[in-house]
Amino acid sequence: MKKIIFSVLVLLICVTSLGVINDRLEHAFLPKPSDVYVLGLPKEFSIEASASSYQGPHPREIQRPDETYSFPIKYGSTGPAQPLFAGKNDYPFLCSGERSGLGQPVVDNQNKVGVSVYGVDKAMNKQKQVIGYSKDCGLLTNVEYYIKDSELNGFVKVEEKSQFKNTESKFIRVETGTINRFIYVLAVPVSITDMPDKFNHDKWNNRLIYRFKGGVGVGRQQGTVNISKLLYEHNQQLEQGYALAFSTGTQTSNHYDIWLSEDTALRVKKQFESRYGKPLYTIGMGGSGGAIQQYLLAQNHPGIIDAAIPLYSYPDMVTQVNYALDCELLEYYFDVTSDDSMWGTWANRTLIEGSNAIDGMKNRYGKLQGYSGLLSGDFSLMPSGASECTNGWRGPSQHINNPVFYSMYHAISPETYGQIDWSHWGDLSHIYGTDESGFGNRFWNNEGVQYGLSSLLNGSLSVRNFLTINKQVGGWKPVAEMTNERFWHISGDESFRNLSVWSHHNMTHNGGANPASRTKGNKAAVKAAYQSGLVFLGVANIPIIDLRHYLDHKLDMHHSIASFTSRKRIEAAMGTSEHQLIWMSEKGEGLSRKDVIKSLPIDDALRLLDQWLINIKEHPNLTVIQNKPQSANDRCYDQFSNIIDNQVNTWDGAWNNQPLGVCQKRLPHYSHSRMVAGGNIYDDTLECNRISVDQAIKDGVYEGVDMKPYSAELDSIFPDGVCLVGDEPNEYVHALLDSLKDRSVYQ
Repeated sequence: MKKIIFSVLVLLICVTSLGVINDRLEHAFLPKPSDVYVLGLPKEFSIEASASSYQGPHPREIQRPDETYSFPIKYGSTGPAQPLFAGKNDYPFLCSGERSGLGQPVVDNQNKVGVSVYGVDKAMNKQKQVIGYSKDCGLLTNVEYYIKDSELNGFVKVEEKSQFKNTESKFIRVETGTINRFIYVLAVPVSITDMPDKFNHDKWNNRLIYRFKGGVGVGRQQGTVNISKLLYEHNQQLEQGYALAFSTGTQTSNHYDIWLSEDTALRVKKQFESRYGKPLYTIGMGGSGGAIQQYLLAQNHPGIIDAAIPLYSYPDMVTQVNYALDCELLEYYFDVTSDDSMWGTWANRTLIEGSNAIDGMKNRYGKLQGYSGLLSGDFSLMPSGASECTNGWRGPSQHINNPVFYSMYHAISPETYGQIDWSHWGDLSHIYGTDESGFGNRFWNNEGVQYGLSSLLNGSLSVRNFLTINKQVGGWKPVAEMTNERFWHISGDESFRNLSVWSHHNMTHNGGANPASRTKGNKAAVKAAYQSGLVFLGVANIPIIDLRHYLDHKLDMHHSIASFTSRKRIEAAMGTSEHQLIWMSEKGEGLSRKDVIKSLPIDDALRLLDQWLINIKEHPNLTVIQNKPQSANDRCYDQFSNIIDNQVNTWDGAWNNQPLGVCQKRLPHYSHSRMVAGGNIYDDTLECNRISVDQAIKDGVYEGVDMKPYSAELDSIFPDGVCLVGDEPNEYVHALLDSLKDRSVYQ
């Protein structure tokens, strides 16, 4: 017995010692303040409390103001810093010119506002002397040349063109600068005779691709660009003569303000046209958040792009937030709160989450979760599988929701950092409004949401499991009560033992003793999201090829059902979806991140869209659909870029109540938590209408499952009623569609 006690004591001492050593090591690994360090805020900056939400007309019905800046931007000058119509600039604003290889920003103040700007010697090396500060991160407009390096399989900057004796060498003219504070890039194929002040047109095919990029961002940063990588991703198009436009302001890893995206895209196009001439057409291209921008800009401001290639698409960002913020609530229930062993089988989590979950799959944060548990004495937290929630939505959900969490905290002075609402709600407070403390109003809510309802109705989930999860799942605390994430060095937490992959300390769960309270959303913010154009209503009358790799089996956040949600919204809004094609490809194994996009059949899409757009130019009296080429059908590809099927009904399935088509059988999609909870394929409801539990039982909401014996328990879980989502688009969407003009592809 003494040996056992001694062994246990030794083990405890070792674990404790390991924890102490670990904490010290952890502190050493915390990020240090960078050279680019935001010191202060402008005097005029203020946080407005109790600000109203947006109540104006939908952006599709607003006449934009005439441009006030005289384009093109002169070489050696900075572009406009203040947006034309997207509202006032927000601060702080983190400069990224140096990280993009474009040098320090220009000095715009001496008041210690923004980042420090240092003097340089004759060799352009930074000195210790601070010569001023930059709050708006302006960069001087400049032209450089790049050429493809076959040995490096990429593009390299050309220091001097005269070193190339071969006049047939293919150069890419790359113009950089800032517009609306963001870095823009214009890339045009040219011959050796091109000069910065004298554009040589003979290599450009008079067509423009506007590249939109994705990610999850909460504003207040300029964003970076890797020019060589950008050119490499579009090597094939540049070889064919396409020009390329890009801005970090149309990259959602920097912000999700669709008004600012539109304002920036318009100005970048204005700069391009003023310098190089008006293109025959502009095709949008880009993935994830880049796809969202294409759908929303096509809706909110027709004419910015003439056709769209949304890659790995969602219809919009805000309707995805619904299930994204469900994820951690549900995962914490499965991992910690519940004592039901069925959730140890990861495939069962699909019964609630809707999205794919796989036993034995590598969990993205599994080791971190398990090791932190060991240091805390909890040996049960090493996951044995993974889900789309753990591998796709972990991290982005906290980024969106938490007002005091920002992963670049080490680049912001503590005094400045503490004044800012770092959530998506705070970044778009000019749309959502603010509460009495100045925090952005949050539209997200889960009142009345019956998690797992569809699984209950089809017999996959027992009544007891259904009641228990809905009783214990809870919601998210009010934003003013949230504390920082426990993501170790990502959030500045010195202790690895405090790590919480779920952010459970910001949840309203209470261990299940009583029904955990759900989250109430702000109704004005809900309405503003629709009214401001943040929700894709389905209004788009341009050719669209919705293109993606099939990734559902990879537990990637870019699930395939999103393409079909967009299709149903388009169909409801426009009367047809024939101008939206869905192309999906199997993904080859072992692709580098640089080569992933290039492996998609983008050239096939461009050839088809070129034919389609030329038809529209030549036959303006015909509709978009009447100008559609015969080969413009849905299709799916194998991993070797061979077409598997391209028949009209190839994507038919349960989503449109039709027999399974060839592509749908081969590449089946999953759903998500709000669909399983009784939502529909339109997935456009930010706040559900609710009916009482008694009424739900009377109206047959539970479809043959006898819930009368459980009515009292249901009432305690849902005191304000349960969600009722019909088979049609949301009522806000209905109302807006009725008010919008020019939403027919036949006009």
